[in-house]
Amino acid sequence: MRARIALAFLLVVLGAWLAPSAFAQSSTPSPIVVASQTYQVNFPQGMRFTLDASSVAPIQIVRLTVWQRGVALGARYSPSFVPSNRVRVSFDWSFQMFAEGGYLPPGTHGEYSWHIEDAAGNVYDTPHEKYTVEDRTKKWQVMENDALRVSWHAGEGDFGKAVFERAMLARDFLANKLGVQNIAPLEVYIYADRDEFFKSLPAYSYEWTGARMFPEYGVILINFDPDNLAWGLRTTSHELSHAILHAKIRGVLGDIALPLWLDEGLAVYNETDDHAPDEQMEEAYQAALKKDTLIPLRALQQRFPSNSSQAQLAYGQSYQVVKFMVDAYGEEKFAELLNIYQNGALPDEGLQQVYGMNQDQLENAWRAKIGVPLRDVSVFALPTVAPLPTFEFSSSLDATPTPTREIVPSPEPTRVSELATPPAAGATPAQTPSAPVNSLCGAAFALGGLVIFGVAKRKRR
Repeated sequence: MRARIALAFLLVVLGAWLAPSAFAQSSTPSPIVVASQTYQVNFPQGMRFTLDASSVAPIQIVRLTVWQRGVALGARYSPSFVPSNRVRVSFDWSFQMFAEGGYLPPGTHGEYSWHIEDAAGNVYDTPHEKYTVEDRTKKWQVMENDALRVSWHAGEGDFGKAVFERAMLARDFLANKLGVQNIAPLEVYIYADRDEFFKSLPAYSYEWTGARMFPEYGVILINFDPDNLAWGLRTTSHELSHAILHAKIRGVLGDIALPLWLDEGLAVYNETDDHAPDEQMEEAYQAALKKDTLIPLRALQQRFPSNSSQAQLAYGQSYQVVKFMVDAYGEEKFAELLNIYQNGALPDEGLQQVYGMNQDQLENAWRAKIGVPLRDVSVFALPTVAPLPTFEFSSSLDATPTPTREIVPSPEPTRVSELATPPAAGATPAQTPSAPVNSLCGAAFALGGLVIFGVAKRKRR
């Protein structure tokens, strides 16, 4: 509770600092005149914000503040310019370099405003203007309603309609059956061409990436063509489930507050309208079931194994546990659990409040249902899960001075999910990742050999 109060206080202070300087302006009109303020998007390179302003005294300070929809706070920049009675100032937001803005996916919506001060002490803040990051390299077909927008550039209308309808079914299940309310609008972009898809991603994305979701912006990017529709429909539903849950259920520090096995199990459960299991994950689960080599549920609370076969088992087993919870105790109980987690409960605490069991007891209830020996939790020990390697990388070595950036901490840090793309017949997918971006949807999969065998499966750390 203290952490929540402290975080709320921090947001109020930072919000006031970023707010327009209303108290600095007098009731008389400012002599500062803005002739124009514009923006231009050149995706995937970046976007340019431009201001043309004048005043009776030399303009000495110009600051640009940019916000994104879904992110509580914005970022403020002080581009360089020569003080004068009339100035034309621009800031180039790079989608490739964090120090100069940072990556934004197509479909990002936001606002921007300029703060201007002259030598006589006059101050003016421009009204907020809206902007949208658009990928204009494609001729997009679009199907949309108030809740969802699906864009695709290959295939006929029935292809886009199939994706749209499957995504709406996945969304409606979370909203109507599991009680996830006030879901923000979502945008899904389907790239048929692999090279074009990678151009739309952040720098240093893994070479085996097949889908990325950005819950804070409400955007999902997926790489599949009409020939891979079945995989694409499951992937769309899977990532949409993550995007909705990650945006709604967050801990004090903004990270997803669900146990990993529940997060991934629910995403797999919601891949089809009949909640059928993924075939390859099911094969891994059935093999482990026969040998009684299932993974302790608590070992899957924070991350999945890096070994490819064990990772598939982790997904298949997580799906089975979620299915057991829904079948045995009902959708209302599961919806109550999600609500408890949304209010900040810890993994065991939430389960105890709703089901009267912790993770170990839930696992044994499930094991009793499927007819395998109960686990002795008194001697339970977590297996060693190989951690993913971590990397650090620098920005481009550019001799051109960059404008000053004031980085504002956000209560909702970027969290992404990543899937492997289904490999083309006869193709050998790349095995060596570039420097990683934020959290990955089971990135441990590929590092453990999944890509070597060309198996296209959901992945997350």
